[in-house]
Amino acid sequence: MNDSAVNDSAVNDSAVNDSVLVERIDDALLTITLNRPDRLNAIEDSFIAGMHAALDQVEADPQVRAVVLTGAGRGFCAGADLKVTADLAQQTSADLYRGQQRLADMAVRLHELAVPVVAAVNGPAAGGGLALAAACDLRVASTLAHFAVANVRIGVSGGEMGLSWLLPQSLGRARATELLLTGRRFDAAEALEWGFVNRVVEPARVVEEACALARTVAANPAFGVRLTKEMLRITATAGSMREAVMLENRTQVLAVYAGDIDQATESFRRSGPRNGAQ
Repeated sequence: MNDSAVNDSAVNDSAVNDSVLVERIDDALLTITLNRPDRLNAIEDSFIAGMHAALDQVEADPQVRAVVLTGAGRGFCAGADLKVTADLAQQTSADLYRGQQRLADMAVRLHELAVPVVAAVNGPAAGGGLALAAACDLRVASTLAHFAVANVRIGVSGGEMGLSWLLPQSLGRARATELLLTGRRFDAAEALEWGFVNRVVEPARVVEEACALARTVAANPAFGVRLTKEMLRITATAGSMREAVMLENRTQVLAVYAGDIDQATESFRRSGPRNGAQ
């Protein structure tokens, strides 16, 4: 499909606002770039508005099959911009709660997007930046990347933007608890050893590698990818293997009606096994 075939709702290269850029790489893949490099892409109001607008665009575009999230400059996201976060205790609890919800909803929406999201972590990811990376489905890190919960070190809870759920899911409870309670930094090599990131590459290759990984996923039938992502999210809190299998069984039956498996079976019959299939 060429660019002219993309429908009117498709995402075009654009600045959602000065803090967030959206770029279409090809018909199926786009990048979202956090664009406050002078502040290591720290989070403030325009950042939050830009991220929600970018996610609105992704959700409205049926052509998008995968997303790569990265940061401009030498950082991924340094968390809250403390230079513009002042006098929080002077706000009403209702105002603070609304702001906190909108902040946290960035991570929730990333996690629940119908299409897979690959984080290209090009540099520091701290606090809310770590949460955004953790909310993605897959992560490719630069050798210069490092991570930290950080929040507990400035007097607030480490459990923010889903980290108290996301980190135990990806790291196990003991390691997640250590990071949440100490706020200590861990580098890309430790993140790879602990299974938090999928790849560690040289800085110049981090976006390229993330795009390659995203394309590998996007090459699979879209409905199957969507159902797989949903199953991973839902079965994370299943009470038993039997409960997870019950959900899987229903999902498999639903997937049949997309027709992709019939096409794959017919192709298999015509050409025989490919790519090592038996």
